Amino acid sequence: MENLQAFQDVALKNGFVDAEEAGDGDVLWLKKQTANAEDRICIDRLANNATIFWATIPWKINSKTFRTASALQDWLISARKTRPIMTNREALLRLAANKNDRLALTSLCESNAELIRVAVTRYFEAAPDLEKAQSMVMDRVADHARLYETQEDPDEWLTQSVNSQCDRLRNELIQEKAGR
Repeated sequence: MENLQAFQDVALKNGFVDAEEAGDGDVLWLKKQTANAEDRICIDRLANNATIFWATIPWKINSKTFRTASALQDWLISARKTRPIMTNREALLRLAANKNDRLALTSLCESNAELIRVAVTRYFEAAPDLEKAQSMVMDRVADHARLYETQEDPDEWLTQSVNSQCDRLRNELIQEKAGR
């Protein structure tokens, strides 16, 4: 059972979200939007493994099965390095047009994971749930991407925006606690 939770934790940390459960809870499906399609992971409690499915070209579905969560994690890291990720400029322009573009937001989060982690940790070091704070900050960054101007440096804009949204969210939480 611990191995199954480890598979789920690895998937969630790599941008997958719960999709559905089947077979009286024996199978858990997770999904992640990609540039071409949607990647899926099937965690099988009976077989005690996880299988990832991904598309490389239209109508070509590939799969790979893992017996350990660490093997899945290693594969996801290596796959991320070989898959094309949009630039920060491309992601910001897509978010400026549609703040709900999950692929663009995921790309920003993956390409700038260290920057985001450092900023969120600095502003919310005592928070019990840093991942929730990170998600809220990045949703706000996506909402404000409409203010991004194409002549601006996208990396600098993102750094300023992440820090600004962290500061605003922290102040809102402080005011909310003070008002109780």
